Order: sequence, then structure tokens, then C-alpha cells
Amino acid sequence: MSLKARLAATLTAAFLAILVIGGLLGFRQASSNIEAELTAARTVASNRVAQLIAELPASRDTQGELASFVRAFNGDRHVQMMLIDATGAVRAASQPAEAYGGLPEWFVDFLAPPPSTIIMPLSGSALPMTAAVVSIDPRNELASSWMDLATSLAILIAFLLIAFAAIWVVADRALRPLADIQAAFARIGGGDYDIDLAPAGPPEMRALAAGCNDMARRLDEISARNRRLSEQLLLLQDEERAELARDLHDEIGPLLFVIDVDASAIRRASAKLAGGETIASRAEDIKSAAHRARQEVRRILTDLRPGLMPGLGLKASIEDLVADLSRRHPDIAITAALEDGDWGGTLEVLVLRAVREAVHNALRHGHPSRIAIRLETRARRLEFSVVDDGGGLPATGTAGGFGLIGMRERVEAVGGRLDIAQVPLPPGVRLEGWVPLPRGTGPHIDGDDRQETS
Repeated sequence: MSLKARLAATLTAAFLAILVIGGLLGFRQASSNIEAELTAARTVASNRVAQLIAELPASRDTQGELASFVRAFNGDRHVQMMLIDATGAVRAASQPAEAYGGLPEWFVDFLAPPPSTIIMPLSGSALPMTAAVVSIDPRNELASSWMDLATSLAILIAFLLIAFAAIWVVADRALRPLADIQAAFARIGGGDYDIDLAPAGPPEMRALAAGCNDMARRLDEISARNRRLSEQLLLLQDEERAELARDLHDEIGPLLFVIDVDASAIRRASAKLAGGETIASRAEDIKSAAHRARQEVRRILTDLRPGLMPGLGLKASIEDLVADLSRRHPDIAITAALEDGDWGGTLEVLVLRAVREAVHNALRHGHPSRIAIRLETRARRLEFSVVDDGGGLPATGTAGGFGLIGMRERVEAVGGRLDIAQVPLPPGVRLEGWVPLPRGTGPHIDGDDRQETS
């Protein structure tokens, strides 16, 4: 649940609790007020009947006095006055007010007090009236309390709704910068440190945005230092490889050539000797071993050299690799969709080695009929992929040997990423990755940026 949703749920629960508490308190206060009002009305009516009883003996018109007394209670909100005779029949009754339209019956059942009726005997001078009946009707008072309670609850609900809307608007405006900050953190997590958030919102959000910008700048500096360090390490490795390649070429190569020459001389000399067939055979074996050793040295030299042919660049070097592999494997369709550009020598060597390692793995460990190579730029990244249909990953699920593991470490060292996945149909392997592009590098805008070579 989002922070705004939690805030809304919390406010709703709090406001509902306030409404329930307010309603209970309102009902309790209304019940107390109704009881007090009806008690007062009962007392006043009883006192007036007692006063009438005291005045009747001195009255000259007893019946007129009784009729006037009953009429005095017409329109009363709480009391109905009635006069009864000896048989209990009502001989006169007042007309109470009936201003309780729309009063809910549940409210009456919930708050109405028990029925209250008082019978007060009259003196003999009031005959044929024998008693005055005071009947208390609570419905008008209940209607008044109902209106007061409904008004109070309506005001409380309006207040809570206004408060909820105000809090929601303030919270929404305060939390709005969080979306940009969240997006900035997502970009930072993806390796994009070019972040510049505009401080907005309350001071806490402004401080958070400033901290995010500062963190992005620091991470960018650290990433740049790591890239420079990785480039220096790669340069040192290339120098060591070049030195080793020179030693193999200058030292081991001539020795193997001498062995080859001496073996040939021994074979020729043995032809003039009796029983020289064995010596010739052994000499031929030495020459074959020397030839294989020279081939292996050439292979090692190929692996040790930096990889980029001087002046060609990454695109041309991959095309040269594709052309060489196509000649050696004419039954395999090797295609390359390549974007031309100047990406920096160190980065180009790294990508070329990754592509070459992926292609060689496909040829060594699978039986592909097609290998597709792709190279393009996107969002300040140099992306590359090699896809084959050679049967997929081995049953052990190992995604590459030590060569690919080392290549992944090199790519990650410069801030990039290298992934190897299974291709379902046709079964094969997809190697794809990317490396961040240094500033000042990019694709060539003139000419055809892509070319298919097979």
C-alpha cells in the first residue's frame, strides 16, 4: 500500500472513530436533555393542577374554569391535559402540538422514556369531573433532539470532510516529488548517474532531492575512477599479452623453425644410410610435432594480441573476424548487423573480445547453422549480442566457461553488464551485454551505419 493510501486509510479510520464517539456522546446528551425537559414539564403541569384544585371551591363558574384550564394546554409540546368523570370517560382534553413529522421510529424506540401519566383527583365542586389526567408526550422533544443531533452530526461530517480534503491536498503536494526521486533512484540503480533533480516540496523533500543529486554525482565520480582503473588494468594486461606474444614469436618461433629444419635434414641424411627408414620415420614425427607446435603458437598469438587491427576500428575488426570464420566454417551462416562509430580503443577491444569469445564458444560447444552478431548504441550504451542455434546450454546449466566468466568480470568492471540465456526455438544460446559509452564517443553519422556481412 502506498504512503498516500495508508494516509487516506488512517484518516478515514480516525474520522469514523470520531463520528462514532461523537454520535454516542450526542445520543447520551440528548437522552439526558429529554429526561430533564419532560421531568420539568410534568412538574409544572402537576403544580398547575394542584393550583386549580385549590382555587375551585372559590370559583363561581366551576365548569368554565375547568374548560379554560384545559384550553390553556392547547399547543403544549409536552403535556396533554384531560378531565375524566367517575366512569373514566374523557370529558375534555387539550390539543397538544404535533411538530414531530419525519421523526424516525428507531430514534423514538431508542430514546423515548417509559410512558408517564399522572391522575390527580378533583374536589366535589368539579363534578361531574372527578380527576385531571396529565399525560406526557415525549415525541416533540424527541423531534427537537433529533434535529439538533442531525445538525451537529452534519456539521461534524462537513468539518471532517473539509479536514480530510485539506490534509489530502497538503500530503499530495508534499509527496509529489517522491515520484521523481523514485525514478531517479531507479536510473541510478540502472547505472545512469546523470541525475539533476530540481528541489521541490517541503524542506524534507528538498533535502532528499539534494542528497539524491549529491549521491549521483559521487557515484558518477566513483564510476569514472573505476572505469579509468579498469582501463589501466586492461592496458597493462594488453601490454603483458603483447610482451608474451613477442616472446613466443621471437624466441619460441625460431626454435620450432630450427627443429623443423633439422628434422628435415635428418630425414634427408637418413635416406643415404642403410636402415635409415626408422630414422626417417622418427625425423618425420619430429617435424610433424614441430609443425603442430608452430600452429599452436600461432593460435596462442592470435588469442594474446589485442584484437583490433590498427586503423580498422571495432566494426571492421568484427567484419574481419566474421570473414575469417566464414572461410573456415563455410557451412555456418555468420551474419553481423553493426553500427559504425568511434567508441574508444579500450572499450572496442573489450567488446571485440566478448563477441569473439561468444562466437568461439558457439563453435566449440554447439552445432550451429547460424550465428547472428549485433552491435548498436542506445541510451549512452554500446550494446552487443551474439545469438546461435547450436542446441542451447549444456544439461548442467553452466552459462559459459572460464573465458565467459572472465569476460563478464571485465565488462562489469567498466560498469557494464553481460548476460547469457537459453533460446527456446530454435534451441540455442543468446549472449548479450552493454558497456557505458564515455563522453565524446558516438556513432558515425555519415554513411551506412549498419551492414550485413556473411
